[in-house]
Amino acid sequence: MSYLILVSSLLTVLLMIFSKNVFYSYYKEIDFKIKQRLDVMLKLAIIAPIIVLIVIVILNITYFKTKFNIRVSHEWLLLSFWVCCVIFYYISAEISRIKSLMIILPAIGMLISMGVAVYLTPLHIYENIFKDTNLIIPNSYGVIMIIVAYYTNYALLKKGAKN
Repeated sequence: MSYLILVSSLLTVLLMIFSKNVFYSYYKEIDFKIKQRLDVMLKLAIIAPIIVLIVIVILNITYFKTKFNIRVSHEWLLLSFWVCCVIFYYISAEISRIKSLMIILPAIGMLISMGVAVYLTPLHIYENIFKDTNLIIPNSYGVIMIIVAYYTNYALLKKGAKN
């Protein structure tokens, strides 16, 4: 089961890259009033993960005194899936008014990332899935997802700033 979660994280990364390219190909047809409103969501997706990680680490140090490594790893992987879900939603909302067929890639990515995030939310499920796995592996997949998500986020916001 851990392999399925890790493969879905790689699939999420690939779908995000392809979805960004679909967004770029239809960029000239996008309604810029809607884009400006949705850009606020992307700007929040830059700041929110940092705040969430700080709060979670503080809670783990002060309140949840057991299983620190597992909790931080769990929260890191979930955070990366949720950030990817927000970016997929943004791309879907932008492209949906242009070509409804083109939202298939971001919609699939959003469903996969949201489904995995919801499934992994209980800590005991995460523990059971990754009990025989070194925590460096899901952490590195989470890092890859966050790096691609931040790059995509930056590219989507930068594309709007040029025009």
